[in-house]
Amino acid sequence: MHRMRKVAISALLAPVLAGTVTVLVPSPVLAAASSSSIVYTNGTRAGEAFFNRSVSGSHGNRAWFDVYDAKCDASSVYVEYILNGAPKVQKENVGGCGTTKGYNLQTGRFAIQYRACVNDSFGQHPCGIWVSDNNY
Repeated sequence: MHRMRKVAISALLAPVLAGTVTVLVPSPVLAAASSSSIVYTNGTRAGEAFFNRSVSGSHGNRAWFDVYDAKCDASSVYVEYILNGAPKVQKENVGGCGTTKGYNLQTGRFAIQYRACVNDSFGQHPCGIWVSDNNY
């Protein structure tokens, strides 16, 4: 059994020793979120809303949200947001545990306030804190 382990490790290291290493470089249009709001239920992270400022060549050059459902609790996650003081808007991820749903917003300069919430079956709809950001 020890001999098989040595052979397996040698087989895994062979491409590295031969100089055939692959390096992955991230695409320049992929950017980290500008900010995020997390919602917790029963002491654990249930979901998160990630605000992404507009990036040239990504999402039609628009700002966007990624709404992530982090908990396998049969409750969807949504983001509610206010752009430049306009009426509140909600966008929901109903895909279930471990899924992310993206929503494009708009181009140009704007201020935004938003928070992540859980659409629970008890009608309590717990939410994270309001986060302020901008697309400047």
